[in-house]
Amino acid sequence: MKKISLLILASLLLVSCAGTSLRPVDAFIDETRQAVCPDRRVNIFDVDYERKGKTVTLRGEMNSAAGMNDLVAALEAEGYAVVNDISVLPSSELMGKKYGVVNRSVANMRVEPSARAEMATQAVLGTPLRVYKKQRGQFYVQTPDGYLGWMEEDAFVLMTAAEFNSWIISERIIFTDDAGFIYNYPSTGSARVGDITASSILRALDIREGFVKVAYPDGRTGYVERSACEHLEFWSYRAKPKADTIISLAKSFMGRSYLWGGTSTKMLDCSGFVRIVMLMHGIYLPRDASQQALVGKTVAEGKDEIDKIKPGDLVFFGGYREDGSERITHVGLYLGDRQFIHETGVVMINSFDPEDENFSEYRLNQFIRAKDVINHVGKLGVQHILDNPMIFAPLK
Repeated sequence: MKKISLLILASLLLVSCAGTSLRPVDAFIDETRQAVCPDRRVNIFDVDYERKGKTVTLRGEMNSAAGMNDLVAALEAEGYAVVNDISVLPSSELMGKKYGVVNRSVANMRVEPSARAEMATQAVLGTPLRVYKKQRGQFYVQTPDGYLGWMEEDAFVLMTAAEFNSWIISERIIFTDDAGFIYNYPSTGSARVGDITASSILRALDIREGFVKVAYPDGRTGYVERSACEHLEFWSYRAKPKADTIISLAKSFMGRSYLWGGTSTKMLDCSGFVRIVMLMHGIYLPRDASQQALVGKTVAEGKDEIDKIKPGDLVFFGGYREDGSERITHVGLYLGDRQFIHETGVVMINSFDPEDENFSEYRLNQFIRAKDVINHVGKLGVQHILDNPMIFAPLK
C-alpha cells in the first residue's frame, strides 16, 4: 500500500512539473529574429544567451529597441527572470554622431571590418548613411536602400542629427552624366578636385556660366559642369521610368566591366547594373537580385511564359536548393524580342531564342520569373527616390 502511494505521488509530481515547463529560450529568440530581422543584409540581430535555472542572461546587439523589449517581455511572461545585456545600436560610443555622408567618388562597403574582407556593396559620393558602431577604424553603416556593411572612416563624414539635417535640407545637385570631374575653378582646364559618377549628390553653392559651384560633405568646394547635373529635388519630381529611355541608358553601359559588389558606373555587378539604371529614372530598388525579385508585379513565371515579358521588365535567374526553396542569383533587363541585357563579366545582350547568335541556353534554363517595376512605382515595394527618407526627409 505504501509502495502504491509513493508511485501515485511520483506521478503527480511528474504531471505538476510537466505543467510548469518553460518553452526553450531559443524559440523566443528565433521568433523575435523572424519578426525584426527577416533579412540580415538590412537588419542587425546578433543575440545569444546563458541560462541558469529560470534566469536568462541575454547578450548581443540589435538595432530594434522595440524588438528587444518584445523579446524580454515574452520571456518574462513565460516565467523567466531576464538579465538584459543586449546593446541597442547605434552605439553610445559614437557620441551622437549616428549619421554620415559619403565623401569619396565611390566608397566600398565590406562584410567584415577589414580592408581585406569581401566587398558587400558600394556607395557613391553624397550618399547618406546611418552609422551604428565603430571597430578597428571601420564603421558599420547602412545605405538608403537598407544595406549594411563596414566602411573605413576616411570614406565618409560623421555627422550629428543636426549636421545631417543641415545637409538634407540644403540645395543639392545630382550628377546625371555617366562620369566626370569636379574642378578647382569653373574651367575644365583647371586642376581636378576629384572624380564623380552618376547619381552622386553634392551641396550646390552658386551657379556660374556653364558651371555649378558645389561643396563636399567635408566642406571642400569645386565646380561641376552645368550640363552634367541637375537640381536634385527638381530632377526627382521629373524623373519618370519609361521603357525606351531605361533601355537606352542600359545599352550605354555595354562592355562595362564586372565587379562583385559594384554599384557605381565605374564597375558593376548584375544587380548594381539594374539598380543604377533604375535609380537614374527615379526608382530606388533594393540592392541584391534576390531582394529586387521581391518587388513589383510578376508578369511571367518560367521559360514557358517568356513571351509575356515586356520591354523594361526585370528578368530573374537562379535555381532551387535541395529543400525546394528558390535561390535568385542573377538579374537583367528585358529589351523585347526575347533579348535581355545584363552584367555578366561585361554588360552584354543575350537572347532566350535558340535561333539567335547571342542565344544563352544557360540563362534560358536558369530563368525563373520577370517583374514589372516601372508601372508600379509607389506600390508593391517599388520606391520612388522622393519617398526615401534618407534622401529628402529631415530627421525629427
